Amino acid sequence: MERRNFAQILKYGKIDIEREYSRLYNMFYCKNAGSKFSFRAICEEEFYLFPFKGTCLSLDDFDESHGFDFMNQTKGTDVNHLVSFCEYLYNIAQNIYADFWDIDGYDGYREDEIISQIEAVIEAIGFMQEEQDGLTIFVPKSQSAIVVSEMLPPNLSYKVIEYNHHSMKGDLARKQATLKLLADQLEAKQKELNQIDKQFKSDLFYLLNNMNIRHNNIEPTAKEYKKAVAEMTKEELEHWYDEIYDMCLYAFMTLDQADRNAKVKELKAKIECNK
Repeated sequence: MERRNFAQILKYGKIDIEREYSRLYNMFYCKNAGSKFSFRAICEEEFYLFPFKGTCLSLDDFDESHGFDFMNQTKGTDVNHLVSFCEYLYNIAQNIYADFWDIDGYDGYREDEIISQIEAVIEAIGFMQEEQDGLTIFVPKSQSAIVVSEMLPPNLSYKVIEYNHHSMKGDLARKQATLKLLADQLEAKQKELNQIDKQFKSDLFYLLNNMNIRHNNIEPTAKEYKKAVAEMTKEELEHWYDEIYDMCLYAFMTLDQADRNAKVKELKAKIECNK
């Protein structure tokens, strides 16, 4: 399957990595009109209070010691660099103790505004917050979703990531639409799936065809009406939509692994015949 990288997928989903980076950059490094200080200048002043400073004597020292270079890269930045900057800035903002917005000469962003902006960016690119060694890190909500998104056509790739967005919670119509698109992609792969795992393929397409995704299974007058599905609560139906979504991801990854297995078999034959 042809792959595109995650940055290309986010771009199709109207996520501009460079612009998001630039916004955070301005919030951290730049002075607002009429302000004597940037947020970074305040952080430099407060650096001695940071629990993760180690033996570093200043924020400049800290950046140099750990190889952090966010000041000099705004153009051409990638997803990894954006996430690293978010982690760096988020942990710093969380450890500002002084009411620095009351300091004479400071008229910049507050730490809660910066934290909110980072959380919005992280949510938009399909990542979530985790804790590691007392610090906040950001990881993909679903690594498998990202992997699968790279295999799919542009009009569908971001929808695979979007499925995990909080705005999709409870929105059965949007989830149904995404699942139908995934089903349409898998339709042409039924034969391959059948050869790999006949029972899984049968179960997956049974659910796609009988859970009000590809057919109308809830209207009593519909040809494909299923009483049990029609009587499900919204919560029950959403649960099964999420299960089907995971099964679709598994199907795509299984197909991709089958392609890889064929290539490995070819390589093994080549290695063995040249002993």
